[in-house]
Amino acid sequence: MKGHEKLTLLLCLIWTATILYGEMFSFYMPFLFSCSWPHLSSSSSSNPTMNGKGYAADYVKVAVIADPQIMDKTSLRLPPKSLALEFVQFYTDLFMRRAFFQSILPFKPEVILFLGDYFDGGPYLSEDEWQESLSRLKHMFGLNTEEMHSTVKVYHLPGNHDIGYATLQSHKPEVVRRYEKEFGSRNYRFMVGKVEFVAVDAQTVDANQEGSVASATWDFVSNVSSDRQLHPRVLLSHIPLYRRDWTDCGPHRGSPIINQRIRHNIYDKEVSYQNYITEESSNKLLNLIRPVIVLSGHDHDQCTVTHESKAGPVTEHTLGTISWQQGNLYPSFMLLSARNSPLSDTSLPEEAVLTCLCFLPMQTHIYIWYIVLFVLTILSLLLWPTSGLSFCHHRFDDMVECVRKLINIYRDGTKEKNDDENCEYEMIWGADGSMHLVNKVLTQPVTRINDIGPVERGNAVMRATAKKSVNQLTEVCLSMETNADSEVDPKKLPPRASKSKAKMVIQRFVRTFRMLILIAAVNVPLYMMLLFKDWIDK
Repeated sequence: MKGHEKLTLLLCLIWTATILYGEMFSFYMPFLFSCSWPHLSSSSSSNPTMNGKGYAADYVKVAVIADPQIMDKTSLRLPPKSLALEFVQFYTDLFMRRAFFQSILPFKPEVILFLGDYFDGGPYLSEDEWQESLSRLKHMFGLNTEEMHSTVKVYHLPGNHDIGYATLQSHKPEVVRRYEKEFGSRNYRFMVGKVEFVAVDAQTVDANQEGSVASATWDFVSNVSSDRQLHPRVLLSHIPLYRRDWTDCGPHRGSPIINQRIRHNIYDKEVSYQNYITEESSNKLLNLIRPVIVLSGHDHDQCTVTHESKAGPVTEHTLGTISWQQGNLYPSFMLLSARNSPLSDTSLPEEAVLTCLCFLPMQTHIYIWYIVLFVLTILSLLLWPTSGLSFCHHRFDDMVECVRKLINIYRDGTKEKNDDENCEYEMIWGADGSMHLVNKVLTQPVTRINDIGPVERGNAVMRATAKKSVNQLTEVCLSMETNADSEVDPKKLPPRASKSKAKMVIQRFVRTFRMLILIAAVNVPLYMMLLFKDWIDK
């Protein structure tokens, strides 16, 4: 097998391994190596009831997903139905579908909890456009499959990209009705094991308290507060609770900290945008609901902070987006274990809910590696020597031999006498084309000018010994060059002839194109097979 054929085979194998990892195996990494249910990874010494087979029965397994925010005509300001928009939508949807089916479902969650922002421009989509986006959402997360409805409970939370803030809800009530018809109430509570989850429409808590938009949410919160609390509670809010500017978000934060920013409509003074719930509303929610933990989204990046309330410190986990197109290089989801049995008298309330943050493949880095590998492939195929690495090997050996002879010549030069003055040199050409200098003794001595002294031309001085050394050096290096040239295929390079540079360049490009076709013939079908395998409904 020739050198360039071996290179083609090697590159083909590298591309196959890269595609298999980037398009399939990387999505199994959270399940296989980097993530696990927190109640299974917790030490049994911290909770004596969690041991052996008791793990699965003690906790209900919940997968938490935030901000899919599937792309539409409002995302990139691209024309609707344009090829560019369809291309971006396909690869964004494909990533989230793979993440759900290959990274999340293998954990076999019993409950799936969405923290809002299913759409990107939800309030601004027509009915047909909204239904199309809804169909894509169901396809990505398997919400239209019988298996999902029969084995997994799904709960939804509204986000600002779904129904807007208070000012939009008051002016476009049809947006809220459309959401509630598909996903249910915006404010509700439900039980998972022995833990109560309380979901609130965070987009309305800072609205005008006299308006109907805000009053519905606060009436719900007041009803929850007035009921006797029998179980630990988890507060679900799409918008994070108030935090001071530049509050540290912990080690999992990948982007700069976002500080509070809030805007009001100039006409009705309602909230039109906010990064966090105001401090007053946050304290009111914590004191009325008294949660042991808070889950939120909206920020698109991970953040863990601790709030102070009348009942004590409360930890809030803000989840990053599950999409790789929403400004987060490290998409994520959360595994949450909700206790399925009453807490003992010695147990802490925080032990009722355990969490584990899990990271998905860095899709941006995978695509960057594809580009880098493609460039390296082109350069390797273009610059690879015709005779392979053996050409470089022989060149290196000849250079080493030349250097060795030079060292010997100059090392022995001081010991040589002028015993060769009565001789002359004759050039002899070998059968392989190399030139040799041979000494021939003269019948009569030749009187040289060197007997008188050195020959001076300007500042240059030439001595007999130096002449001999130079001649020997010429013989060595000429022999090296001739031998190196002979390593190139002699059948293709006849004596005293060489191909034109233009012809060699054309041949290189043709060879490169031919080898690229061979690599693509193996890996493009593999890539397409993986795309359709993951996109087609299971």
